[in-house]
Amino acid sequence: MHSFPEKSKIRLLLLADNEVNRMACKLALSRHQDYVFVIFEAETGSQGLKMARTHQPDCILLAQHLSDMQGAEFLSELAEYTPERQLPVVMLGSNPSHQSHSGSFLITITDNNDMNGLSAEILWAMREQQAIQEKSNVLDKLRESEAKYRNLVQQLPVITYIASLESPVKLIYVSPQISRLGYLAEDWLDSPDGLFRWIHPDDLAITIEAYAYTYEHHAPLRCEYRLIDNHGKIRWFLDEATIVRDEAGESLFLQGVLVDISKDKEIEQELSYYRQRLEELVVQRTQQLEKQCEVLKSANANLDQTLIALKQSHSELRISETRIRLLLESAGEGIIGLNGSGSCTFINCSALTMLGYTKDEVLEQDVQTMMGWASLQHSHPKEDSWVENLLRDCVNLSNIQTFRRKDGSHFLAECAAYPIEINGVIDSSVLVFRDISKFDGQFRNLAYRASHDPLTGLVNRSEFERRLVRILADMHGCKREHVLCFLDLDHFKQINDSYGHAAGDHVLRSFCSLLTSKLRQRDTLARLGGDEFALLLEHTTLNCAYAIAQELCECVSKMSLTWASRELSVSVSIGLCALTEVDGDFAHVLCHADNACYEAKKKGRNRIHAFTYSSPKCVELSSLNS
Repeated sequence: MHSFPEKSKIRLLLLADNEVNRMACKLALSRHQDYVFVIFEAETGSQGLKMARTHQPDCILLAQHLSDMQGAEFLSELAEYTPERQLPVVMLGSNPSHQSHSGSFLITITDNNDMNGLSAEILWAMREQQAIQEKSNVLDKLRESEAKYRNLVQQLPVITYIASLESPVKLIYVSPQISRLGYLAEDWLDSPDGLFRWIHPDDLAITIEAYAYTYEHHAPLRCEYRLIDNHGKIRWFLDEATIVRDEAGESLFLQGVLVDISKDKEIEQELSYYRQRLEELVVQRTQQLEKQCEVLKSANANLDQTLIALKQSHSELRISETRIRLLLESAGEGIIGLNGSGSCTFINCSALTMLGYTKDEVLEQDVQTMMGWASLQHSHPKEDSWVENLLRDCVNLSNIQTFRRKDGSHFLAECAAYPIEINGVIDSSVLVFRDISKFDGQFRNLAYRASHDPLTGLVNRSEFERRLVRILADMHGCKREHVLCFLDLDHFKQINDSYGHAAGDHVLRSFCSLLTSKLRQRDTLARLGGDEFALLLEHTTLNCAYAIAQELCECVSKMSLTWASRELSVSVSIGLCALTEVDGDFAHVLCHADNACYEAKKKGRNRIHAFTYSSPKCVELSSLNS
């Protein structure tokens, strides 16, 4: 089967109150071979207006006379009813000639010939209406384009102009930006000399020459010159223009722009100045460098000689350093070099052997932490380690310290530290030590004997003095109370004379054992010599010390001692002295306590007396309390 092309459709509104006329129109339109007419019928003008709005027809076929209004009235209301569209209208009437009336076209339907041409008339009306609409659209676009171009030209930061080619430099158009120079556009348009009138005299000749070449050869124009504005100020402009030609290539006019380049010229002048200044500085610097080169050549000659001597010194220094290193490595003692922060900078083989480390594990490590000295300070947070004292106070220390090996075990070492001072500042230090673990028991025994009494086991006079000095030093600036007691056994010489020194020793040991059992753990009881003892009561008021001393006197007097089946009677006299900041030193406070004890013996023994600073004499404490 053959397929036929689909016919174009035309939506037609048929408006007539006579049904016969409508039938005749539809019959005539159905005969058209190229178009299919989709017909919407209406009998009244009101119906036609609504259908024109709802069905959006392409054309209206209108009877001249309707039941509710005339055709002319319908056209008037249609223009108001659908203002957004202009529909082509074909008017059916008795006038056999075509007429244009308010956008409608009149034909007659009295005979078949006219009716047969109805479809052609409708198509012709639609084409005419379409042509009118397209022309209107083109004109609107042309106006819009012209407005956009004008707005664009007026917004550009340049002056646009058009000059005639018939009269050289005669301006046809100049943009409103000419007002930036203080002139009106009419001033330039009316001038017979065009823009030449406002060009700076020094630039006029070269500008005329450039324009003459452009007018003669119709070539593009590009030149720079100065213009004088209406206030007499001179401003630089770049003039660029081209010849505008028509479609046939004929020259029409010269169109160009004037760009204000005053700032660029100022920058160019500044750059020129700085360029010249830079060239002068380069010349001066070159001369200076040439002089310096001469000085450097002379200095290089001296430097070569110095370097030769320095190389010889370095060679000798390396030989000396090698000898010293070999000497340190071969030493039997452990040697460790420390920097200012306590890190290891050198360690010999003997030290590595004793500590159980390799050299890489020790170098640049904190020796104090590695040896375990830092952890030992936690029990005494106020005391700095001996290594810190060495680095801070520049003190050459030699003592016995406990060293920790890599495996965690410890050994006793005798060590000495030697600070190295350079220009008054401790730069580094050297630590020398040796293992004395096998002498540990002997050292401990000697240390105990040096600080304790061999008969009673109490601390001796020197150890007691050390502890009392520490207490006196800590009292400065703090409100702490301590009491020093001086104890003397009554008639002890008679026991020695009557029963012998063995009996006396027995009495002393029994006396010390009794007192030790009655004292607090923080109190210090010491034998100063013979039957003289000292008791340090820390953090104790004078009244509390009296109570403690009274209890001791009672316990001693009740103590039962026998020697060679004989009972021995023992009593003690006690002198008290409260420690204050004005005491001074160990000798003074001990003297005060001794004087108080002496007063107790004078009063009859087995008594307690206290030394006061208000009176040079001692006062019996029992009488004061009462």
